[in-house]
Amino acid sequence: MYLRPATAADLPFLIEMMLEACNWDGTPWFDEAKVRSEDQVWRYLDGWPRNGDFGVIAELGGSPAGATWGRLLTRNRAGYGYIADDVPELTLGVSPAFRRRGVARAVLTELVAQARAAAYTRLSLSVDPGNPARTLYESLGFRKVGVVGTSDTMLLEL
Repeated sequence: MYLRPATAADLPFLIEMMLEACNWDGTPWFDEAKVRSEDQVWRYLDGWPRNGDFGVIAELGGSPAGATWGRLLTRNRAGYGYIADDVPELTLGVSPAFRRRGVARAVLTELVAQARAAAYTRLSLSVDPGNPARTLYESLGFRKVGVVGTSDTMLLEL
């Protein structure tokens, strides 16, 4: 597995990974048009990469397999897992063909390292209680700190 920083050229793949995150249970709640038209979702990708954005792409056999990225959102344009203006909120997705191969753990571990190197002290995310990724997040130290709608907000202290 090859891990590399996410770049502006990766936006189409990040959109694919957002779709995987939004449609995690296989229900097609979102397509690309809906991701782009719903501001609360699009704000995670709008203008990628902005100053301060950071992310990781995993490749297997030369193909993009998964990604995670962090972005600072603000109180007046908060994300689903918003904690504070200085806490990056992350998004993670893995292509179905590459699941159960350690891709999610690899990209998330690298993203946490990037956050620490950038001197962030916390990371947040939002996850549905039934999403199997929750187990991964908990194994890496994320803990539930709130609920927004039907999803849990989780926080990792770095």
